[in-house]
Amino acid sequence: MNKRTSTLLCLGLAFITFSCEKEVDEMGLASSSTLQSTAVKNLSASELVPLQPMDGQVPIHENLRSTLMSNVVEPSTCSPTAFADVQNRYFAPLANDLIGLFGPNAQAIYDTYLTLGQYSAMIDESTQYFGANGEYTDLMNKRKRELEKFWNMPNQIRLNGQHTATLNDRERLADVYELIGVGITSREQAYAIADQILYFNTFSNQLPESPFLAADGFATTYNNLIVIGDGLVQMLAETGVEQDIVWTGILAHEWAHQVQFKNNNAWYPAGTFASQPEATRYKELEADFLAAYYMTHKRGATYNSKRVAQFYELFFEIGDCGFKSDGHHGTPIQRMAAAELGFRLAADAQKQGHILTAEQAHAYFVANFNGLLVQN
Repeated sequence: MNKRTSTLLCLGLAFITFSCEKEVDEMGLASSSTLQSTAVKNLSASELVPLQPMDGQVPIHENLRSTLMSNVVEPSTCSPTAFADVQNRYFAPLANDLIGLFGPNAQAIYDTYLTLGQYSAMIDESTQYFGANGEYTDLMNKRKRELEKFWNMPNQIRLNGQHTATLNDRERLADVYELIGVGITSREQAYAIADQILYFNTFSNQLPESPFLAADGFATTYNNLIVIGDGLVQMLAETGVEQDIVWTGILAHEWAHQVQFKNNNAWYPAGTFASQPEATRYKELEADFLAAYYMTHKRGATYNSKRVAQFYELFFEIGDCGFKSDGHHGTPIQRMAAAELGFRLAADAQKQGHILTAEQAHAYFVANFNGLLVQN
């Protein structure tokens, strides 16, 4: 293994794991590229103004980016999906640029960009849009209204989009640093750091355009928030799943976590699970199940049989083989089986127009959960 490959693997810890155009003065950059590259590479990590740790600020339930923890659930047959290939295709040029430009500080720069993207999406109280150009805004607003009615949760959940464009927006970057930058006490200081980020952006067509920098998908109890990144949807869609199904499926899955939050004490009392990986897998598979129930219900997203096959594929693609991870979401086949269980519940209902309560749907999942685990 060569040195660059080894470094890429280290930087790759931030892979999205469900298992884990700006205009530039080209002549100006070309004429001073050597000096600029040297200046950036020599940047000391201590010169970066740190952001307060995400984990210490907000109780994020899950982030589809990462599963790197310990403990174990029983392994089954598992292999990477097409989604892993898509991730590799986008991650390699990003990692190459960061290592080439920033040398030993590449990981620190990468972590800074990821945290900026997460915080900027979380604190944004402006009118939201979905898709890089807002092309899925109407769909997501429609789905949000449907889910509010479907699960009887009117006006309870915030839904925010995450965009790479935010990382090239001076005002938005300054907002983040002013709020959670360590040692930042004035707007002027926040602007100075924001300008540093904008400066970094001029060196590479990967900063901030790489979809990896807007690839979060999570539900959190902080302001009852759901965040979905454009990059996450883009990469999943490149596996062959239609974009509207990706948007709907991720939102429905994250909404299911909000349902779980509301019922956490009743559904998952202390001692329910033997380990954290087991608890995570159980809740993730249940979220897939609840999402599919909504997506195929006559009073939900009403997907027909042809489109059912598409969202089966979606949940298959986001399975993982991280059996030793606290964030193990279930294998591809287990996740697809959980989605199929939700579809069957909606399709076999004696009263097609009737929506089960969250408690009734949960009881159905509990009764059928062991059958999901026998799936390879």
